[in-house]
Amino acid sequence: MWQHWLNGILGLWVIVMALMGLQNMTTIVVTGAVISVVGFWGALQKST
Repeated sequence: MWQHWLNGILGLWVIVMALMGLQNMTTIVVTGAVISVVGFWGALQKST
């Protein structure tokens, strides 16, 4: 389960790095947002 939280945090990190001035900012922000949402969503799901 910790992997999902790590993916969410890494997705946020990608967004932060994009805002710090990397090239292709729109693509990087969208990618980071998708990684974060999927990671946090997976972390919040009940495991069966």
